[in-house]
Amino acid sequence: MKYSLSLKEKTVRGIATLRISQKNSTLVCRAINKKRFPEAKGFLERLKDKKTSINGKYFTKTVEEISKFLKQLEDNARAQNIDPENMFLFISSYQGPTMRRGRRRWKKFGTQMKICHVQGILGEKNGVGKKVRERGNKK
Repeated sequence: MKYSLSLKEKTVRGIATLRISQKNSTLVCRAINKKRFPEAKGFLERLKDKKTSINGKYFTKTVEEISKFLKQLEDNARAQNIDPENMFLFISSYQGPTMRRGRRRWKKFGTQMKICHVQGILGEKNGVGKKVRERGNKK
């Protein structure tokens, strides 16, 4: 799977396939996207402790899985000798593969499991993002 953003040097990136709802993960990712890494982790901790909410909901399973993913990103940054405390977090989620449950019970036959892809990038504010097209002088 390709990254949705252009990457430069001094970036830490990671992709994971998580067993969470894609709809809920999109809401949580939008809430922490483009924030400093410590602020994003603090926001997820407050959601986990039910001190803050997103539209009146806490998304406990989604927050737990995304916080595990952020821990992996932090470990990757420390392995590359990059301090994650000064970096910005760019995170997004996409629909994962479609998996169906087996025939354990007759009524549950054919139900889909919730799976989504989450990709995260730790980088500088100017170092990550879409390329800006330079425009020439038109006369």
